[in-house]
Amino acid sequence: MILFPAIDLFDGKVVRLTRGDYQQQTVYSSTPSVFAKKWQDDGAEWLHIVDLNGARDGVMRNLAAVREIKKATTCKLQFGGGIRNQESAEAAIGEGVDRIIIGTKALDSDFLGKMLAQFGSQIAVGLDCRNNRVQTEGWLQSKGITLFGMLEVLNNFPLETIIYTDILKDGMLKGPNVTELARVLERSKSRIILSGGISTLADILDIRKIRAENFEGAIIGKALYEGALDLKQALAVIQSRRS
Repeated sequence: MILFPAIDLFDGKVVRLTRGDYQQQTVYSSTPSVFAKKWQDDGAEWLHIVDLNGARDGVMRNLAAVREIKKATTCKLQFGGGIRNQESAEAAIGEGVDRIIIGTKALDSDFLGKMLAQFGSQIAVGLDCRNNRVQTEGWLQSKGITLFGMLEVLNNFPLETIIYTDILKDGMLKGPNVTELARVLERSKSRIILSGGISTLADILDIRKIRAENFEGAIIGKALYEGALDLKQALAVIQSRRS
């Protein structure tokens, strides 16, 4: 099981949103590489990076910050936000990104198929859901597609990784939706990464109990920045299960 510290970027700064609301934005640093190095020093092997400008507007605006993070760490990078065409995917990979996340454009089956044919395991799909409905355009729009309907579609693709986010849990520091996660793990053929709500060591202990073979790990965001959760301790809890 992998823990992915999140670095959300808006106008080149590290920020966190509450439930995906761009009006509820807290700025933590104007130098993203500082946090990247901190999470690496704490033991992170992967970093989860989101270009919030790109997610909302459809055009990546924070690749310079990604470049600096890549220079500052040896962590693997998982990156999304604004990847809506082949050129943007190639640009992200060109900056050293190891896995790119397709969100809004994953609803376009032809596009997703072409991306998987070209990039294979470097592609992940982000399923961001509010009340069981898939949200797009930086969580600002809904196409009326259900979470489990979308999972059925994705099961037809050679897709290795899905990132499942419960938007109503995101940034609330009230624990993840493990009940819904269990249903997602059961219905999906892909590996699942959980995002949203993890805020305490108790939450880490809860998800550590998950035995589904396709559970890859979890993304942690606001809890790290607010000091509610210590990454070193969380990783130690995960390691204790392995030993």
